[in-house]
Amino acid sequence: MNTAKGAKTPASAGKKGAPSSQPAPAARKIAAALSRPPTPKRSREILVLELRRLRALFLEIAERYVANVEGKSASLIKAVEEGKLSAVKGADLLEGIRDLAVKPQKGRRKDLARIERTIEALQKALEARDSS
Repeated sequence: MNTAKGAKTPASAGKKGAPSSQPAPAARKIAAALSRPPTPKRSREILVLELRRLRALFLEIAERYVANVEGKSASLIKAVEEGKLSAVKGADLLEGIRDLAVKPQKGRRKDLARIERTIEALQKALEARDSS
């Protein structure tokens, strides 16, 4: 067996498809294309793709957030419908909802946070009632 550096072993000598130290011509073209600075047109195309990906990511997160808050509010509604609230406790919970100051037409994140905090406060108030 020949063990000198760079020498081929008899098993791989002359076979097509044997691994070589040279990259394939297509791989060299891709590497060369990636090493060159992108053209303005290609930069815009890449930017558009990334912006679309960012938009889809935002929508996915927003949908999950809405689903989570809707789930909390649905469980709160169910708990109120099934439970027996005193008039005082019901009035307190109602006051918490009516004190909520939001402007839905503006579509602000802080309004979403206010609604979520109100729902969480109402849940805690109901849980405190249940444990008493």
